[in-house]
Amino acid sequence: MSTWTTAWKTGVAAAAYALMAWVSMQFAYLPDRSSLVWLPAGVALGLTYWWGYRVGLLGTGLGVLGVVYLVWRKWDLALLSAVPVLIQAGTAATLLRSMRVDPRFLHWRDVVWFTVISLVTAIVSPFLNTLLRVEYGIIPSQNWALSVLHRWMGDVMGHLIAGGLLLVWWDNWRMRKRDYAALIGLILLCGVSVWLSFYLQRIAVLPAPAMSVLLPVFVAAAFLYQHRGVTLITFAAVIMLAIQVMHWKTIEPIELRDFVFGWLFIFFTFGTLMAVAGSIAQQQEYTRQIEESRRRLELAHQQVENILENAPTVAMQMYDEQGRILFWNRASEAFYGFTREQAEGKTLSALIFTPEEQEAFLQDLQEVARTGKPAPLREWRIRTADGKERVILSSLFPIRYNEATRFICADIDITERKALEQRLFHAEKMESIGRLAGGIAHDFNNLLTAIIGFAELAQARLPAEHPVQSDLKHIIEASERAAKLVRQLLGYARKQLTHPMPTEINKVVRELLPLLERTLDESIRVQLHLTDADTTVLIDPSQIEQIILNLALNARDAMRNKGSGQITIRTLRATYNEEQLRNISESEDMAPGEYVCLLVEDTGEGIPAELRDRIFEPFFSTKGLGNTGLGLATVYGIVRQNRGFITVESEVGKGTTFCVCLPAWQA
Repeated sequence: MSTWTTAWKTGVAAAAYALMAWVSMQFAYLPDRSSLVWLPAGVALGLTYWWGYRVGLLGTGLGVLGVVYLVWRKWDLALLSAVPVLIQAGTAATLLRSMRVDPRFLHWRDVVWFTVISLVTAIVSPFLNTLLRVEYGIIPSQNWALSVLHRWMGDVMGHLIAGGLLLVWWDNWRMRKRDYAALIGLILLCGVSVWLSFYLQRIAVLPAPAMSVLLPVFVAAAFLYQHRGVTLITFAAVIMLAIQVMHWKTIEPIELRDFVFGWLFIFFTFGTLMAVAGSIAQQQEYTRQIEESRRRLELAHQQVENILENAPTVAMQMYDEQGRILFWNRASEAFYGFTREQAEGKTLSALIFTPEEQEAFLQDLQEVARTGKPAPLREWRIRTADGKERVILSSLFPIRYNEATRFICADIDITERKALEQRLFHAEKMESIGRLAGGIAHDFNNLLTAIIGFAELAQARLPAEHPVQSDLKHIIEASERAAKLVRQLLGYARKQLTHPMPTEINKVVRELLPLLERTLDESIRVQLHLTDADTTVLIDPSQIEQIILNLALNARDAMRNKGSGQITIRTLRATYNEEQLRNISESEDMAPGEYVCLLVEDTGEGIPAELRDRIFEPFFSTKGLGNTGLGLATVYGIVRQNRGFITVESEVGKGTTFCVCLPAWQA
């Protein structure tokens, strides 16, 4: 650091110390000028922490010299008074660094450590300077303890308010313009609240707790801008309080009780809101990370789709169990001469295969579906749309997609390579196909395939009555459920790929009942009360399954503390007019008419009234760690996507009923 930089920073530190000392003098109550709010202590701490010991302590020392000399006109007292102040500021800054306290206070532990360090180190200067003033006859010896207490309380407040402001804002001041405008508005509102608190106290409408009118401003600052808001508004409030104190002192004396209450109010309010602000900041960071993860997942999905679609030398297709083409990428168009519109929905026998080749291909599909393993690499000699004969090498493997087995086929053209020497060609071909298969196959699906395959092999080798058979069956079922979870996650990331179709809710409920009974605890009973009326709606079947599963699992969690309970699933058909729909939802895309309603009732603990308005918010959960809070939010999104509505009725201690209503399908 250059000499000029050191000089101007030292001057700024000295001026800041002196200015804050003048402000703090307004809170002095004892004859020895002891103040219950000594902001210079926090200035010394903050500047020493950020500018280092040389600049921070030198500027603080000059500030102490100037302030003490102007008050008492004694140079020797001024020089001696500076020593305890410098020791206190240096010790506090050192402890903050050694304890690795994050100056942004994003975690409540940092707030606690900062408060503890402030409380402990703030005793150094008050104790030593009080003894010094007793020696100089400024403080009567019988009053030294009261003076130490006042000075300690003042230095603690200075550390928290001025020190906290400098620590939080120093490297964290960049904000949007509208945020600065909002903070200025909060500061102005704080000034009005300070004036109002003094006014109410003076006219005896409220006693000392009139300062509590500041609390809404403090809380708003904490929730809107976390630690930056708390520290800035608290500092502004103290400055404005000093101005009001200076004004009211000219009218009538202010009692010590009012000073002490103000100190306690600011201390506890500041500490509490700083801890709350840490929790809010952590939740916002968690939300940001979730959104970033979701964005990356969607981006990864789009990248995979683009790779499959635009792979220049690999023809990729997807088939159903009957061999019909579901996907046909650009390389397939170039290889075989048929466009996507010509290929999708047809079988290969209508394009490039003979009936015998089509039969062999279907046998491969059946074998892959049976074993769950990729088919061996296979060469095919085919004729393209222009009549040319080509040799392709094909890789076939299964995936689970939309509740069904689908087959991915990856083809490469090896016509030219067949003209090369067979040995060299074979080695190169196998290496290339190995890299291709490793790049395409999804690791997790391969792991599940291996688990299911080995479990089925073990089942086949053991007698049917062998006790291990049951364990192997559970392994297979668990693996299939894991695969289903993967499909659900992919389906959630690709909402635009849903396929609405007429779906009978009663049928879906009955089909899901075995899965629900296995998923829920044995102590939970499931009862069905399904209407005889038509329950057909236009929706993707997987979405209605997701609604039922999420509501059932939510009901299960609500009954866990009771140890047992009952879930009742009902369906009914109802008619709603415009007024009823308007009272139920603010959305305008719901048409009056007949709706099919799915009700899921539980006998759990119920939802408190103060939480019911938030249960459908993303990431809001009352179940603690391990719950993302996306279950009910996902249900709400699906219902609204399909032009329906969802309501909830709950009574604490008796249970909850969710009602999902979707427009009835009109054939």
